[in-house]
Amino acid sequence: MKKLYAALLTGTAMAFMGLQGAATAAPQGWPTDCVHYKSPLGNGWLAQCGNSNGGHYRATATCQTWDGGDLISIESVAWKNNGDPSYASCPPHTSVKSGGISTRSY
Repeated sequence: MKKLYAALLTGTAMAFMGLQGAATAAPQGWPTDCVHYKSPLGNGWLAQCGNSNGGHYRATATCQTWDGGDLISIESVAWKNNGDPSYASCPPHTSVKSGGISTRSY
């Protein structure tokens, strides 16, 4: 029991001192070479990045109801990388007003 206690104390001390070993993850980059634009094929917004650099991106869209009322913010569910296109689609009875791209570094 004393050996287990000593091992736990040593491990805790090493963690506090920043000696946790090689289990730390490398930092990730942000996507670059990104474009976003209104979809020519439908009621939504497209986004795509040429270089993910370890990060991810997704399309966003602002939609407005046909009667000119409420604005609705939409984001693509799946985060993309490696140049794959992302699409955010407006719901029925709305029109896309604007859009953009969200990025993250992991």
